[in-house]
Amino acid sequence: MIDAARRCCHALGMKSLGNDRMKTIRWAGAGLLALASAAASASPQRLLQAPVMSATHLAFVSGGDIWVAPKAGGKAVRITTGIGIEQAPSFSPDGQTIAFTGEYDGNTDVFTVPVAGGVPRRMTFHPAVDAAVGWSPDGAKLIFRSNRDSASRYTRLWQVNASGGAATALPLPMAAAGMMAPDGKSIAYNPLEPGFSFNHTRYTAWGNYRGGLTGAVWITQLDGLKTRKVPQDGGADFSPVWLGGQVYFLSGRKGPVSVYRFDPASGQTTLVWQNRGPDIRSLSTDGKALVFDRLGTIFTLVPGEEPKAISIDLDGDMPDVRPRVANVGSEVRAAAISPTGLRVAVEAHGEIMTLPVKEGITRTITATAGTMERTPVWSPDGQSIAYFSDEGGLYALHVASQQGAGKAVKKYALAAEPAYYFNPKWSPDGKRIAMQDNRLNTWILELATGKLTAAGPPDEFGGFATSSSGMAWSPDSAWFVYARTSGNHFPVLMLHEVATGKTTQITDAMAMASEPAFDRDGKYLYFLASNNAGGTIYPLDMSSDVYQPTRSVWAIALNAGTPSPLAPELGDEKAPPPPPAPEKADAKKPAKPAAAPATPAIKIDLAGLTLDQIARRMVALPLPAADYRNLEAGKGGVLWLLKANEALDIDADEAPGASLIRWTLEGKKSETLFDKAQGFTLSADGNKLLVRTTGANASWLVADATKPIKPSDPDVKLKTEGLMARIDPAAEWAQMYREIWRVQRAYFYDPNFHGYDVNGAEKALSAWLPGIQSRGDLNYLFHEALTGFSIGHLRGGGGAIPAAKRVPGGLLGADYTSKDGRWCLARIHDGGTWTPDIKAPLARPGLDVKVGDCITAINGAEVRGDEDIQRHLEGTADSAVILTIARAGQPAREVTVVPIASEARLRNLTWIEDNRRRVDQLSGGKLGYVYLPNTGGGGFTSFNRYYFAQTDRQGMVIDDRFNGGGQAADYMIEVMNRRLISWWQPRYGRIDRTPSAAVLGPKVMLINEGSASGGDMLPWMFRDFKLGPLVGKRTWGGLVGIGGIPPLMDGGQLTSPSVGFFSPQGEWAVENIGVPPDVEVDQDPDKVMAGGDPQLEKAVALALDALAKNPPPQPKRPPFPLYGPDGPIRR
Repeated sequence: MIDAARRCCHALGMKSLGNDRMKTIRWAGAGLLALASAAASASPQRLLQAPVMSATHLAFVSGGDIWVAPKAGGKAVRITTGIGIEQAPSFSPDGQTIAFTGEYDGNTDVFTVPVAGGVPRRMTFHPAVDAAVGWSPDGAKLIFRSNRDSASRYTRLWQVNASGGAATALPLPMAAAGMMAPDGKSIAYNPLEPGFSFNHTRYTAWGNYRGGLTGAVWITQLDGLKTRKVPQDGGADFSPVWLGGQVYFLSGRKGPVSVYRFDPASGQTTLVWQNRGPDIRSLSTDGKALVFDRLGTIFTLVPGEEPKAISIDLDGDMPDVRPRVANVGSEVRAAAISPTGLRVAVEAHGEIMTLPVKEGITRTITATAGTMERTPVWSPDGQSIAYFSDEGGLYALHVASQQGAGKAVKKYALAAEPAYYFNPKWSPDGKRIAMQDNRLNTWILELATGKLTAAGPPDEFGGFATSSSGMAWSPDSAWFVYARTSGNHFPVLMLHEVATGKTTQITDAMAMASEPAFDRDGKYLYFLASNNAGGTIYPLDMSSDVYQPTRSVWAIALNAGTPSPLAPELGDEKAPPPPPAPEKADAKKPAKPAAAPATPAIKIDLAGLTLDQIARRMVALPLPAADYRNLEAGKGGVLWLLKANEALDIDADEAPGASLIRWTLEGKKSETLFDKAQGFTLSADGNKLLVRTTGANASWLVADATKPIKPSDPDVKLKTEGLMARIDPAAEWAQMYREIWRVQRAYFYDPNFHGYDVNGAEKALSAWLPGIQSRGDLNYLFHEALTGFSIGHLRGGGGAIPAAKRVPGGLLGADYTSKDGRWCLARIHDGGTWTPDIKAPLARPGLDVKVGDCITAINGAEVRGDEDIQRHLEGTADSAVILTIARAGQPAREVTVVPIASEARLRNLTWIEDNRRRVDQLSGGKLGYVYLPNTGGGGFTSFNRYYFAQTDRQGMVIDDRFNGGGQAADYMIEVMNRRLISWWQPRYGRIDRTPSAAVLGPKVMLINEGSASGGDMLPWMFRDFKLGPLVGKRTWGGLVGIGGIPPLMDGGQLTSPSVGFFSPQGEWAVENIGVPPDVEVDQDPDKVMAGGDPQLEKAVALALDALAKNPPPQPKRPPFPLYGPDGPIRR
């Protein structure tokens, strides 16, 4: 059985909640119950979002579409129905036009539509995400948010004429949302998006957020860029709007998100209305009153009065709600091959189905819309299928006939608490099923009685620890072996005897043993073991990435009388087997039919032996050590295993996968059957393989277990394209709603859930389920439900949301300026040197394209300076186009280039190189510069690339800004913390040192609000190790661990913080706080737009000051030793 679910964690993250916040959570829960009662009285309660209003109308989002209703309420009319999501509406100042974000043409862009409805008009054409924000006060321009020219994870505000044309950026280095003042001379805005967010396809549910990305409100004059900053008081400030010369905004500084006002004249901040229910999500104004939404209800608010709920009726066909039959062939997440390989059972969209490998019919085993079934496995006789089902509220094991739905189903209760189960493995005699759960246990279920027994002790470590891997039944079903992590994090093999219930450890913890597999002949137990993988026991630690572990294949003789599998052959003739004893015939009785050969009992005498005695039964098989993974055994010493491939092509679009190898004990030969596998299973008879391929278009293959696999063979590929299932959205949404709560109960690191009343909240919020009219609405409800946990990394998204077909717009990797009615090149981005996989279309040698050149035509079509150049590059990504280039004083010429789909990495690399050169220039060559995009693979590579290339510098500036996190970067700290040990005097050349790969002078680290997760922990460690000062802004404040959560029924994703971080001093740290800088520096718009980087400049100044006071050590070589006849004269 191949299953996508895992029990390990992948990402970082904790601070305990104070008593006041604990009260807030329970109080908010009481508010939810009151709201639920109100919702129940009005059926159904819709989830209306992002309201805006004009003098006469309201516009809002529901079901992923834009709706318009009278301002006082009443019947709403849907004015957008495009495939994909429409959101973020805003009225033009005259109230006649609505701007919004849509996906009509295969990209996320800004559109406009008349308030009475009509054909949407596209206003932006860049391949990046362009999101509508609002209008200029005179209605001449639309304001939108885009990261089209951003160097990292931030956006800017742009404007485009309401009549169309090219977009230009507002003179703000960073901006996420805002509103121009009525005179158009200044803007109130959030420089960065707060650390919590929602849209229909993804969300971050973080209530009571107090980290660095709380969303400050700035007021900047657009002429001169003088900036005023609204004082903050702990909570997130966002959604600023102008009303009556004052700035109103939302803030969570005193409990639930409420409405505040800032008076620029007096500098005073005032609470306008204290919210005592769920958080308010958005705020807008028509210039006279405010409008906001809270848990799907729209309110208007005149300052000084109480909010007024607006009653709105929605009528429409609501197509996403209708039950239907749909193709679910792309949703296969687990598969199991039948005993002889004739059929495959799959999990798809929460249903269990079987389909033939060649000829035959497809059968639906479950047909239970609204119930989640997972992870099928075949019985040894091929007549039944077991799977996990949540039909009863908690996951249980069901056993059904392989003949299809409608047959009797046996149901077995498992745990009394929420848990998730994986890797079901049926015993060969069909009497038991072994399985594992997310609570680190390995279980054996006896089918005749329903008795559930622990196979032995559970894993000692969960979370980020290397998980145990593999379990196996002996051919006679009398013995069971599984791997468990021991006290040193190394997995060891445990042998369980079914008859006695005794469990014995059979490998010591001096090597990492995994993937046990019994020989089908019952002579040997095969397994994988590594003696050099110790450094990888905690993959969260970046230091684990330094090691390249290998594994060898081992065998244990199960009985003292069994010779070693590598015993030398004597070359003797083998004696024939003795003839069977003759059976006396009885003429009165008919002859008996031939009986099926009985499975011989396996004689295992390991239980009474010491580990040293067992070790003397072990032998390494003659396969070269490599990064082996799965291991399966057949008859007569035939093994199948995966060997990880090396990533030879760094420009490859997909992971290298692994090679599927078949090895035979007889002849000691190995053969590669397939080279792009990510997993496989062997059929019970050992004759067929089920293989999962790698890549974006991964497929399932069923093939002969003895021959190389040809994916092009039509008889090999499993035909999942025709899988159909009945979809009942309302039932599925209710199931997934229950699932998100069950996931948190099973995985959340704190069994008290930070004081959140999960039972009360689940019951209260379920009142909104009947009003859900789209999968995006369900994500909104999930967001509201999960907010109460008050923790970072709690996010989700996706699911069965209709998506527009993407059109890959092309980009040339350049900045443009309009000159004499043409678009001319202001900068060509090349990403610097030594990045072999970067693509910079205009920087290719031989093109002779320079800054100042103008593009007058693309593919022969004239390009004018008053139109958006991106209109001419739609659909051109990765396809050759012809540019007509004009250069002053020279005739026009044509060049052929290949546009790219995204400039994000190219612009980021250019920014990094600019920063490196700036640090070098400002410091006179004394300081180096290292940027860390994350603390995962990219950050590991970037650190090694830039740090060691600059160890000749006297000090270093480490840039952690916008670090996206990943791992705990202990490796970086260890390298930066290296101290001088010794000097070395060679005969020729300069004096060297140990460690040589070190920077011994001062170090300064840059941080900001976007330094997140592992990007939080890195500066925390930097300070803890006293490596130098931190400069910039307080970090994001998210330091919990996530990963290993089974997907939702329709493929939607969800996380659960399952690991919490606390300091050696016994304090929850960083989570929902962030790491504050030693020297706080804002990126003031006037300084940044003038070409500066205040944070970087301050870091350089501090490093140079420290360098002057405490320069790095220099060698003080003593005189060479001198020896005389009687011994040393000078040493």
